[in-house]
Amino acid sequence: MAAIDNGGYSMAKSYNILPANAKCSRCRGRAEIALPSHHARFCPDCFDTFFQNAVARALKKLKLPQDRELMVAVSGGKDSLATWDILHRLGYPTKGLHLNLGIDQFSGPSREAVERFAQPRGLPWSEYSLQEEFGFSLPEVQTRFRRKICSVCGRLKRQLFNKLTVKEGFDILVTGHNLDDEAGRLLGNLVGNRQEFVHKQHPFLPSPHPLIPAKLKPLYRVEIKEILIYCELRGIEPAEASCHFSKGATSHSFKDALDLLEQRMPGTKRSFLFSYLEGKTPPHSEGDFGTCAHCGQPAWYDICGLCSLKRQIQDSRDRKEAAP
Repeated sequence: MAAIDNGGYSMAKSYNILPANAKCSRCRGRAEIALPSHHARFCPDCFDTFFQNAVARALKKLKLPQDRELMVAVSGGKDSLATWDILHRLGYPTKGLHLNLGIDQFSGPSREAVERFAQPRGLPWSEYSLQEEFGFSLPEVQTRFRRKICSVCGRLKRQLFNKLTVKEGFDILVTGHNLDDEAGRLLGNLVGNRQEFVHKQHPFLPSPHPLIPAKLKPLYRVEIKEILIYCELRGIEPAEASCHFSKGATSHSFKDALDLLEQRMPGTKRSFLFSYLEGKTPPHSEGDFGTCAHCGQPAWYDICGLCSLKRQIQDSRDRKEAAP
């Protein structure tokens, strides 16, 4: 069996549960990896080919030229590192963008995972701090809000990644959202009848403003399980720490519901998402942006969402300090 060229990986055996006589669907050699949703079994080398082809097919469908420079948002988790790795292997010029959220026992290991991945591959990346860019770390933000912090964190990251991507001179921001993420998001928006979000769900969103980059999700055709296997085969070591703020996020419930259906009917998630995307073109960019009176960034109102959030936090702090 030929080794996949990743600079010397040691193959994990967590998925080696097939009978000894199982045959690879592609080369007819010894199969070790079962993908029920594809009705396929692969040896490690053929799985690697399958994964590359899945992402290459996604990029071809999205008509992304191979010479486009891509800014990749990297958290240090499996999805973002796998995204960065496969884009690099497919020949796209990339740079990583990491935002340190200031979370104890999470942000440090996350940064180390990004550095551990990028350094031996010679990949460039930039690191920014939420504390420096926004004025507050995520734990500080969390103390000012009673609602779940995940939605606030997502809002912060989206707007800061937009700003920092343009600052770095890129016009496309890549994220590691996978098939499970996108199917779960679609289900949640349909259940909640959030048609404005359903309309905008697509693996490529054009830029609606010169200061807002286009958004690209190259892994929308691959599942979490497939990404885990890919990382094992490639020797990618994501951060083991998980964000404790994410516990109880509603998005997990919709993913769990789809996982239950997937266990009984393999391929459900793919069918659900792909049937929605079939024939759908990227939504038209929405214009009519104003300019934030505080920071000069695009805004729908007098101030942008980021400055509005900062004002809420500062007002909350001022009230707390003024209380007897």
